[in-house]
Amino acid sequence: MEEIRGKDGTAIAVKRIGLDGKHFIAVPTSKKYLNQKPDSPQYVTIIPLPDDCNSIKEDWLKSIVTKYEEEDDVFSKEFLRGIIFSGARNVEFAPEATHYLHTIGTTWLDMNDNETCDLSQCAGPHLIVNGQLFAIWRLYDDSQGAFVTPVVPATKGSTYSQLLLCGTNSQSLSVAVPSRLIAMSFAAKPLSGWRIAVKDIFQVKGIKTSVCNRAYYELYPEASQTAACIQMLEDMGAVLLGTTKLAAFAATEEPVECVDYQAPWNPRADGYQSPAGSSSGSGVAVASYEWVDIAIGSDTSGSGRRPGHWNGCFAHRPTHGVLPFEGYIPSFRQFDTPTFYARDVETCKEFASKWFGDKLPSKQTSPPSTIIYPTDYMSLITNQDQLRIINEFTTDLENSLGIKHQKLSFKDTWNADPPKEAHGESFEEYMKDACRNSFFYDDYHHFDKFREDYREKFSKDPYVSPPVRWQWNLSAGITRKERDVAVEKLAVYKRWFEEKMGQEAIVLIPIENITPRYRDEPLGRYFNPVGVPMLFVSPILGAPEFTVPIGQVPFKSKVTGNTEHLPVAISLLGSPGSDLELMDIARNCLKKAGRPTRVLPGAKLFA
Repeated sequence: MEEIRGKDGTAIAVKRIGLDGKHFIAVPTSKKYLNQKPDSPQYVTIIPLPDDCNSIKEDWLKSIVTKYEEEDDVFSKEFLRGIIFSGARNVEFAPEATHYLHTIGTTWLDMNDNETCDLSQCAGPHLIVNGQLFAIWRLYDDSQGAFVTPVVPATKGSTYSQLLLCGTNSQSLSVAVPSRLIAMSFAAKPLSGWRIAVKDIFQVKGIKTSVCNRAYYELYPEASQTAACIQMLEDMGAVLLGTTKLAAFAATEEPVECVDYQAPWNPRADGYQSPAGSSSGSGVAVASYEWVDIAIGSDTSGSGRRPGHWNGCFAHRPTHGVLPFEGYIPSFRQFDTPTFYARDVETCKEFASKWFGDKLPSKQTSPPSTIIYPTDYMSLITNQDQLRIINEFTTDLENSLGIKHQKLSFKDTWNADPPKEAHGESFEEYMKDACRNSFFYDDYHHFDKFREDYREKFSKDPYVSPPVRWQWNLSAGITRKERDVAVEKLAVYKRWFEEKMGQEAIVLIPIENITPRYRDEPLGRYFNPVGVPMLFVSPILGAPEFTVPIGQVPFKSKVTGNTEHLPVAISLLGSPGSDLELMDIARNCLKKAGRPTRVLPGAKLFA
């Protein structure tokens, strides 16, 4: 056994290497277990007993062991050397059950009633060392470079410690994951056993926030509190695995432009495609690793939806304002919102219901009245295979909902009857700089203090990557008056859109044209929004947008020389508060059309 120390020098884990070729650490808990005092450290599995259990028989034990092996990637029969039956009161042990335990290597067991020693919050594999109970966590390599800082819970309070451990490949970090069996404990919470990765723009208590900029990481200390929206997940039992990479300052960077932190590796296609951003690490984590259930990102103007599209996973931008902002480093608060990624549409619905389902604004539930097919945005999709997939999905959605889609140009609709505030100006004229001047101004000035603090401490300006520098230089020239005028124009657009499109329409958003975008190639342009780009519509409306993987398009890879496949997704945009309904609509459509409701981790989306 090997002691692993945290950044402050205190022991945070005990590592045991070599169980079936897997690596584990043992994370200290606050529990003491003095009923059994093995002479040396002992592995033990805590098995909660049902309330009505009065006898333990062989068949039941076999079914439990099989269930644990099938449902938990941490559990191994090695951890059955000792067994503690939690919640045991006047329970008889059948002789054949004792014989079965001998055959699987169990050397000791104990019946615990949770009164003299409360193990109601414990289940699954553990280690006992001198009466101290440690939870067994499994180590995985972050082979795709999705994480900035893997973490484990500190021994006191709701603080985290950085896991200072490299993977089996020296270029990767190790990430520790807890047993899923904790969800079977007596005191299980709504998200117990769920493994969550979090974009490194949300503060985590005890961990430094980088926003993927070395100067920012160097300047500020560890966070004193966890971001409120992440604390909500922790309070519901979810386990934070670590923080994930992003485009610096949540801006727009392609991999070749990521100077301070290497961009994560998109697992799809040939493995050398852009992961998009800014929530690149969160999208990659879900698209790559079966052992990550949910990854939290953020979205201001597409940062949450683009990685869903390019990494081929489900993504959701919630109704604006349903999640708190405290501890979430801002860009443009009017647009900012936490987002999340998952591989399964059912998982999305379950997670969203628990995270913010009760915070959604009340709305009268009624079926969608129309499917809007926005021709201004669809015309930007030049990949004909992608467009074919979108059109086929549109037909499936029509069949599922029993309504037809309507081709509509937002620009033409505006120009035919502009709002009175536009004073006759065309859509292109009135909205030309509205998105840029509002968003860029606030984003730039949110980091005024960072720039001032860094110069005061180090007597120099902080380094930022070329795309960020370009955006900041442009933003510095936007005046407060120009910003305020732009914000008012956003409000005009919102009122106009709601009046013209109604509250019960679903809008299809194609997100972005899919074409090979290699890691070693610059995009050739910087982010400079003009008018109302498609990924600005839901932020302006404060509306939810659910991104759904619907297919793959072939291309000849310059990397492998083979035909590979890029993912294709479509977004469903609904009215504020319709988050869960959008997920139901997507699920029902996928099922009725015989489409997959789950994507696989790795190179291909579907089997």
